[in-house]
Amino acid sequence: MAAKASRQSTRRSVPTTPLLAPAGIARLGGPAAQSAVPLLRHAWFTPHTFERAAYLRAVVALDPGNTDSLLTEGLWDCESDVRQFAAERVSLDDMTRKQLSYLRDDPMETLDVRATAAARLS
Repeated sequence: MAAKASRQSTRRSVPTTPLLAPAGIARLGGPAAQSAVPLLRHAWFTPHTFERAAYLRAVVALDPGNTDSLLTEGLWDCESDVRQFAAERVSLDDMTRKQLSYLRDDPMETLDVRATAAARLS
């Protein structure tokens, strides 16, 4: 029984494979890793919202010139990690400035996202 409980607690403490895969692909880099970008873009639509930050980081690392739409969408994401990452990197235009202003002023937003949005607007 103790061994089974130990295995179960170990499994819960290790990040899930979906979170490790995009980070590993981005670390590898190069043409082989870049071939995974379409899969990573598809994974953006995962029902597991907590995974989107990892997918977005990987796409930005592997295909930085083609991420404007994902970064813009990320400003409205339900996950604060995604909003913060997007706020740090999104191209500034009227729409993204307006959303960054909203994030900066939203009392329900996390302090990190609010600070990042404020920094980008200053």
